[in-house]
Amino acid sequence: MSKRFKWKRHILLAIGFMVLFWICDALIDVLFFREESFLHELFGAEPRELWMRTFSASCLAGFFLAMSVLTERSRRAEAALRHSDELAGIFFKSTKDAICIIDIDGLTIAGANGVFLSKFALTEEKALGRKFPELAASHGLPDEVLAHLAVSAASGSPQTCEISYHGSDGEKHYEEVSTYPIGDPQQGIEKVLHVARDITVRRSSEALLKESEARYRAIFENTGTAMAIILPGGTLHMVNRGFESMTGFSREELEGKKLWTDFVSPRDREAMHEHRGFDWCDCGGLQRCFELQTVDRFGAMRSMAGNWAAITGTEQAVLSLVDISTQKLIEEALRESQATLAVAQRIARLGNWEWDLITDTVTWSEEMYRIFDVDPAGFSPTHEWVLQAVHPEDREMVVRSVNDAIYNKKAYDLDYRIVLTGGAVRTLSARAEVTYDAHGAPLRMVGTNQDVSWRNEAELALRSSEEKFSKAFHASPDSIVITRAEDGTYIDVNEAFLECTGYTREEVIGRSSTEIRLWADPDARMVMLRLLNQHGHVRNLDVRFRIKSGEIRELLWSADVIEYSGEACLIAISRDVTDQRHLEKELLESDARLFMKHEELKNLFYQMEGIRREWEETMDCISDMFILADQWGKIRRFNRAVETFTGKAHRDIVGRECLTFLEDHGLKGHLEAPGVELLHKESGKWFVLNRYAFPTAEVDGSTREVVIINDTTSIGLRRLSSPVRLAAKK
Repeated sequence: MSKRFKWKRHILLAIGFMVLFWICDALIDVLFFREESFLHELFGAEPRELWMRTFSASCLAGFFLAMSVLTERSRRAEAALRHSDELAGIFFKSTKDAICIIDIDGLTIAGANGVFLSKFALTEEKALGRKFPELAASHGLPDEVLAHLAVSAASGSPQTCEISYHGSDGEKHYEEVSTYPIGDPQQGIEKVLHVARDITVRRSSEALLKESEARYRAIFENTGTAMAIILPGGTLHMVNRGFESMTGFSREELEGKKLWTDFVSPRDREAMHEHRGFDWCDCGGLQRCFELQTVDRFGAMRSMAGNWAAITGTEQAVLSLVDISTQKLIEEALRESQATLAVAQRIARLGNWEWDLITDTVTWSEEMYRIFDVDPAGFSPTHEWVLQAVHPEDREMVVRSVNDAIYNKKAYDLDYRIVLTGGAVRTLSARAEVTYDAHGAPLRMVGTNQDVSWRNEAELALRSSEEKFSKAFHASPDSIVITRAEDGTYIDVNEAFLECTGYTREEVIGRSSTEIRLWADPDARMVMLRLLNQHGHVRNLDVRFRIKSGEIRELLWSADVIEYSGEACLIAISRDVTDQRHLEKELLESDARLFMKHEELKNLFYQMEGIRREWEETMDCISDMFILADQWGKIRRFNRAVETFTGKAHRDIVGRECLTFLEDHGLKGHLEAPGVELLHKESGKWFVLNRYAFPTAEVDGSTREVVIINDTTSIGLRRLSSPVRLAAKK
């Protein structure tokens, strides 16, 4: 903006010249032509002479005034031209666009800025006078650049176009090229200004935006869940293929024609109306996880896990539903399986456990707490505690067996004693397996412990008394047989063995197990004989017997060499664990299925959480201020623009009273006049404040709200004549 012309100074200067001429003229007359005094000549001269002197002084003052004005205007024009040249030079050097001046005669470069020189790897000396077409061709610029240059020179009008070419780095570059003629078109254009602006980043951003939109559209369509965009009132605005599959209707039959509540079971629909838990039309809030049952067009019902979220800045919401019918069936079956297993373990006095070797955590079944006589309510098992409970004489054996199972992959199958808190001693039969990862590192050990203290007690009773031995032998619930060590002939068997195998005593006594083909796996019998030769006994060997009916049964088989009736004999005790093994297998399979389902749900949660974080990051990129207040009026969430405006940190804002916080920062007038554009005196900006209540009330009847503060400063500058602005300016 130019300075105002100083007319007062020029007028005063002219008056000064006129006064000076008057005094000088009077002084000359006194000195050379008259004898009167200077004062008489100055004020008492004849009127004609005074008028002539006044006229001459006025003409001279006018001349000096005109010369002063012309001199001032010339000086100002030179200063303006010099300032314009300086600004042009600054822009020419500081702009990030590549600029050069091209002479039309010969198309040579007459000047270029640093960006242009850097772009073509030139110095100023090499660039001046170089042919522009040769330079463009050497760097792969399209002929379209020269064509627009010629059109601009011929028509005298600026030309703009977008070009793309492959640079020396092999990457594709995009530029916005503009040509501006320099000179009067009627007298001929002598030079053209060539400006090239690199828009590669903008094009890349546009491509990324399109890719992002395609990615989110693909996620919406192929996420594997039923998803829909809901309008106020519950109308379906947009649905994906999963929602079509869930309802049995096509997209054309759903979008804009159906309510999403049309597919909710009557029972859940009544609960929705009672608690208003799923109607967001009054509050627009985020409802986290919920479960309900849906009904498709054929009347089939499914259990669904749902989630919805309001779309910021709109009255729409996103609804997603995941079919959990199979999971519900699995959970019910698992509960029944676990209950059955708990009963079976209590009957068999068999408990199972799991030791996570990574986190060093131990998990017990209910029967394990009974075996170790501890209260599960106030006790957390650990591997160290179990080792301390082992009888001191058996502790080294247990540690060695555990280490062999983990590091040497040897079978973990042994009997050991434990000492309870009260001093009682129990004998446990333990079996376990170790699982490893793909690299062979141990992950966890899973096993069972069975209280077999009764077996030692039976052996002591047999050794102490023949009568007690006989009673225990025949009354034992486990199968017990006595065979001759020399040829394996059965000498005696108990009733449990006969009941288990289906044979009669006459069919067994005097015959061997090989004669009645009792062993389903002959190799297992050889293993048993080898263990007997090495150790003199066998403990808890898993064997399979073929009973009389032909059915294969799994047994836990133990044997010792004893002296019976004066000869070496073998006493074998076996327990039918066929049902137990089936239960263990089913338990492991059900646990594996539950773990896989848990992993699927966890992955789905991470995906939804990522989408939520992306929406929050998007909100932080918006320049307008957004504040979410809860049902008590406390600030719950806000975007980064609020922190920038108030200068407060996140911890100083969250939890404060929303209205008080806004009043403290000069927005009281905006709260009293929502929707009206008002001036914020502290910042000098114009804001429009609006408050929106969430479409749905909370369960207790209270509501939440969103406060949106739009910065309209830049928009308002174009309409300063508005009554509100004029009133504010006054």
